[in-house]
Amino acid sequence: MTQGSLKQTAASPQFWLRGALLGPMRTFGAAIIITAGPWLVTVATLAIISISMQPVLGNAAIEDLRLTVVYAFCTAPLAAGPIGTIAARLVRTAVEEKSGARVYEYFLAAAILSGLITQGLALLLCWGLGIAPLGIAVSFVFLSVAAALLWTSFAVLIGLRAFGFLIAAFSAGMVISVACIMAAANHHPTTEFLIWCFSSGVVMCVTLCLAHVLRLHGSEDKGLFPAMGDLLLGVRQHRHLCLGILLALSSVWIDKWVFWFGPDGITSSAGFRHYSGYDSVMFISHLSIFPTFAAMLLLHDGKITEAIEEFRQALHERSTYTVIHQTMEHLNQVVWQGVFRIVFLQGAVAAGLVLMAPLLAKTMEFSFSQFLMLQVGMIAVFLHAIVYLCSAVLILCSRNGLFYMVQLVFFTTNLIASLAFYAVLGVSAYAIFLASLISAALAFILGYKALARYDYLVFVGENETLYAQAKPVRAFLLPDWLVHWTERLPEWRQRASQK
Repeated sequence: MTQGSLKQTAASPQFWLRGALLGPMRTFGAAIIITAGPWLVTVATLAIISISMQPVLGNAAIEDLRLTVVYAFCTAPLAAGPIGTIAARLVRTAVEEKSGARVYEYFLAAAILSGLITQGLALLLCWGLGIAPLGIAVSFVFLSVAAALLWTSFAVLIGLRAFGFLIAAFSAGMVISVACIMAAANHHPTTEFLIWCFSSGVVMCVTLCLAHVLRLHGSEDKGLFPAMGDLLLGVRQHRHLCLGILLALSSVWIDKWVFWFGPDGITSSAGFRHYSGYDSVMFISHLSIFPTFAAMLLLHDGKITEAIEEFRQALHERSTYTVIHQTMEHLNQVVWQGVFRIVFLQGAVAAGLVLMAPLLAKTMEFSFSQFLMLQVGMIAVFLHAIVYLCSAVLILCSRNGLFYMVQLVFFTTNLIASLAFYAVLGVSAYAIFLASLISAALAFILGYKALARYDYLVFVGENETLYAQAKPVRAFLLPDWLVHWTERLPEWRQRASQK
């Protein structure tokens, strides 16, 4: 390479963006957008609205606007999360088989199904809470459906590994939302109008994603009804996974729902229930988990995928059990090294934020009780990151039944603890801390034992036929000798009754 070409290469933007320093930062930032894009656009837009529109609209209108967005992005994932996951699996399978059949139809079917369910949930909320005036209720329903389509779009494009386009579409949508809101500031806008401005960017992002998938994977078949049937069949077959995702999403909100609808909850002028003293603290705490989301995506699409392909290749080549066992041990090593590194990263973030809690509390003008909740909330989110990582290991091993059980324990513990602590101590973050601690210990034990038996789980057909049986669940929770004794209990009871 000549000196001139070296200078030309060094002057190019790609040379610096892919360098030793900016390259990993750029990749990690892209992973954060991919895994937490909808939340990021919510945070950024709400911050801009609160800063720029409060002198124009007043505190009550800003509060209604903020709660409309929060309720919409709380409602939408309940439907789009499970459905989008199944759609992403169907799309990924079609791409890996190099058929490309019904990719666009799967996307469209998932969007329709998640949108209809979200619309029903939003209308039910409007009726139950008595949201008024009509303009806010209509805009809330529309934003909820648009958010559901956004979540579905992210799931499908992640399944297609279209990360670059997803980031571009997300960025374009966010710019449009902010531009519309800033343009509306000069015309004395209403709350309803700002909600529509915010929704415009979300709809633009979804439209770009639909157009991209149609351009690359559009077919002449147009088999929307067969694609809908495949999607519903996938939801039925993977019902434990879908229920687990639904519980995982609900568990993050259940403590807030208890405080919202408790005696200390506040009703906004539009009818939304909330408790700002707890919501703002936990909102900041939950933002600290984004590094875990991004790091897990990079680990899964990097070293874990390579280790799994090595294991599958050993099976395909009919290798000896010794070779297969060696590849499985390498997979275990890759997974747990990556998980522990992510836990260390999340722990460092949590420790730094706990030390910064006095500064954050002073900046946000928190009270002393909120300051204590912030510290406990940071630790709780760190433990919740462990639950997320170990749950991902269970899904990797196709232990969907155990994944569902972990999320059920998390949801139930958080609900019961929230009610108990609320009755005894009032509003606190101890409930989600206790639920995360118990669920993290349970998820780690189950994930460790599942990955240690990865070869067995693969040999029995990805364990799909064992979900309904109680024996595998007991075997993961109890030692072998105790499982043996429990299996003999019916026999002993029968002998006792005969005597």
